[in-house]
Amino acid sequence: MKRTILILLTATTLLCTTACGSDDSIDQAVEQSMEQFEANGVEGMRNDALFAAEAASASLLEMQLGEAAVGMAVSPEVKELAQEMMQANQQMLNDLQQIATQSNFVLPSTLGERHHEVYQEITAKTGIAFDLAYVNRLSDEHEELIQRYEDIAENGQDMALKQYASKQLPLLRQHQQMVEELEETIKNA
Repeated sequence: MKRTILILLTATTLLCTTACGSDDSIDQAVEQSMEQFEANGVEGMRNDALFAAEAASASLLEMQLGEAAVGMAVSPEVKELAQEMMQANQQMLNDLQQIATQSNFVLPSTLGERHHEVYQEITAKTGIAFDLAYVNRLSDEHEELIQRYEDIAENGQDMALKQYASKQLPLLRQHQQMVEELEETIKNA
């Protein structure tokens, strides 16, 4: 497990360092965070900086998709879920912004490239196809988020960020369960 994490971290580091000229808001936030940490003599923070930037972009994605779902979804259950996701992710982002301010992390204010592509893909659909795409993507996103939050809760360097990740895990798991149940309901309808 630790070897896999190290491989992933190395790959992520390589990806981030080769993307220096990138327009990706996540990459830019990570690089700005790393410049601040290095200027202050703090080492070993790339994974934490990447997590903070990815988590911020993921919350922005869920808020923007939720807003789209409130207007575009066919199912009242999907609209209700979207409202809950928007509120929860706004609070998560607010909490993360407080930590970022305290710990000198730079957070993106716009979606990262991957999250922007997800948003475009889902909002291009209409009707029940939109509902299915929204719920399916939420399920996939939450699986990834849970893994990432577990990783930072266990392996993060910044104590406030570790505590944040630990605190959010039960909520993310609850959301995952809600999404999976709704996904089954929609598929069986």
